[in-house]
Amino acid sequence: MVALLGTFAFFGSHGYEPPWMGRDRDADQTFIRHMSAHHAKGTVLARSAAERAKNLHLRELAILMVVSQVGEIRMFGNWRLSWFDTKMADCSTTSAPPCQGAGGAVRRGVRADHEQASHGAARMAEQMLQSDGDPRLHVITYAIRHAQQGEIAPMHGARAAFRLN
Repeated sequence: MVALLGTFAFFGSHGYEPPWMGRDRDADQTFIRHMSAHHAKGTVLARSAAERAKNLHLRELAILMVVSQVGEIRMFGNWRLSWFDTKMADCSTTSAPPCQGAGGAVRRGVRADHEQASHGAARMAEQMLQSDGDPRLHVITYAIRHAQQGEIAPMHGARAAFRLN
């Protein structure tokens, strides 16, 4: 499995993406669209956290969250274009419902909204893992779920240091 994923990564980095290999086209397209919108909101929240956090470690965690989620958004966009021949709506220029809400989230409080969004991502991940989707989406779903668990723990442990609300 690792060798197969390494092969996919190698070819993907050279502009070739193997075709879609799932059995539920709608579920995969929906997951890609919703997780990309979730990440777009998450980058807004994490950027705000990076600017406002008093604790150096939490600031660095927020920067890492931005970098990883921007990379995943790009990957999802490439997969959607390669697999389904459609571009992803740009959340910076659209008012589509999945793209709305990040500005209000910053005003309400970054920590609370990140925790709420993480629970939404967990539900999306569970649905993806139960689907007959492309195996690459299953792998990235495990990675996203693991990363978000690692992001939430330090926030719970350092609420006072965050001082975001």
